[in-house]
Amino acid sequence: MLWMAFLTSLWGLNSVSVKVVTNGISPIMGAALRSALALVLLTLYGLWRGEPLRYRGRVGLHGLIIGAMFSLEFSLMYGGARLSNAGHTALFINTSPLFVALGAHWLLPGERLTPVRLLGLAAALAGIVTLFADKSNMWDTGYWRGDLLLLGTAIMWAASTLYIKRLLVGRMRPFGMIYHQILVSTPILGLLSLLFERERFFAVDGTVLLSLGYQGLVVVFFSYLMWMVLLNRYVASALQSFTFMSPLWGVAFATMLLGEPVSPYLAAALVLAGGGLYLINRRPARPGIVVD
Repeated sequence: MLWMAFLTSLWGLNSVSVKVVTNGISPIMGAALRSALALVLLTLYGLWRGEPLRYRGRVGLHGLIIGAMFSLEFSLMYGGARLSNAGHTALFINTSPLFVALGAHWLLPGERLTPVRLLGLAAALAGIVTLFADKSNMWDTGYWRGDLLLLGTAIMWAASTLYIKRLLVGRMRPFGMIYHQILVSTPILGLLSLLFERERFFAVDGTVLLSLGYQGLVVVFFSYLMWMVLLNRYVASALQSFTFMSPLWGVAFATMLLGEPVSPYLAAALVLAGGGLYLINRRPARPGIVVD
């Protein structure tokens, strides 16, 4: 619980840092540079710890697949963040548990949908609909384009979580999971930027570089590696339940650091989505166990 509370605060701040980076660097190039920095750090860490850096056969193929999924996920995230704001970025990305719950019902044994989870799904969806109903922030500003991309990010994050939990847990070490995602995605993102982005650097300053460093060192290198460790030890939906705190952190940081206002629609969406995500992944207490 303490680890997930800490990680969600880092991810909430990440939504602000992604927005800052896209103010000075094109979206896909920003994702590529962040991944390149993290790749250097992960390689040095892997060599120091004696972690395997290559997998062959079917496991190696799975590594390529999750790397390609990672590339798409972060292309959508950075593109969406550039077209939306940090508060929306934090909320929409962290609807991922909603899609994890839906997929886990069919793909992961013991994670079936229950009436309580269905209620949570309805609440989370109501939160998304509430935010899209805010005409002044969604339609008039054009945020809806970015928010759709951010929803795509949440779907890809959920897909990679389910893929790893279904096919790679027990076959690949936690380090190998995140390393292969970064190793494969870095050149893909770089190539995509060269092919589709014309102006890649346009307002680079110290704040942009600091945000990029935060993403590479703290978010990707540290928090994602820790996420893989936790994902190997605990039930996927139980972990995802804590991510309802990420949008709360994200909106709080966006307000404090970027001065973004919290509209009544956004506040209502946070309550509905956060409460819904909690219900989706809430674990009933085991008989005979007292929690104080």
